Amino acid sequence: MVRWPELLAKQQQNYADEGIDWRRIARTRIFPYLPERLPRMRRIRRALLEGLPGSWARTQRILGLDFPVQFVIYVGVGCGAGWATRYEGRPACLFGLENAAERVTGRGKVFPGSVPHEVAHLAHDEWRRRDYQVGIEGPRGPYWQLYVEGFATACERQILSPAAFRLRTGRPDWLSWCRDHEVWLARKFLREVQDGRSTRPFFGSWYPIRGQVECGYWLGAKIVRDWRRNTSWEEIATLPETTVRERVRDGLQRMAERGGGRVPAGAEARGRDGSPT
Repeated sequence: MVRWPELLAKQQQNYADEGIDWRRIARTRIFPYLPERLPRMRRIRRALLEGLPGSWARTQRILGLDFPVQFVIYVGVGCGAGWATRYEGRPACLFGLENAAERVTGRGKVFPGSVPHEVAHLAHDEWRRRDYQVGIEGPRGPYWQLYVEGFATACERQILSPAAFRLRTGRPDWLSWCRDHEVWLARKFLREVQDGRSTRPFFGSWYPIRGQVECGYWLGAKIVRDWRRNTSWEEIATLPETTVRERVRDGLQRMAERGGGRVPAGAEARGRDGSPT
């Protein structure tokens, strides 16, 4: 990374913000697996180079975007297969091949939702910067994170079409599991917030909840999609922060009060930092 100091600094800061030593993660979770994942990383890179122009054009057209995006393909230390951010002062999608190869098995290439999802984050960020001079990043609480990820996932679902949509979890049963357990998930999320516990297990790919990962994307998308009636994506993207928190909390409470819902069985795994989820 010596040739790309800004990219190195972004990854180091990402871990520092979470209170995690990036060296320990790299030593235990990334570096030991690079040799075996290198062929997959090469295939994913080729697939990204082939598929990015078309995926970007479709996403740009459906969301009505009027700004350029920089795409960066790199090998890092586990900050995500897709990362919507700013790089060299411009909106950028960063694709971490080391994380993508962790999810893709066999001779698979790349999960189809990554480009629309990350570009939707950039649209969300750009629209808020124009209205509020502040983007979507920053520690604004669990309801805000559910809104941000829900927005990108709901956009992704429309861009890919509901029939083709599947979050990049590597689990073919992810959608059906989340649907079956949405009441339980809503109650669990509310309980974690009320008790002051971290909601990180709902979002990170290294933090399973009963064997499933990134369930917060399902919850967030479910809530945001309910707001789409007679409302544009840009209007949803520029809601005031207080309104966002109130509407997300109310949406979760309505889901939690529906009753029923399956209670999942089985032990949960440990998270990205080694702590129980």
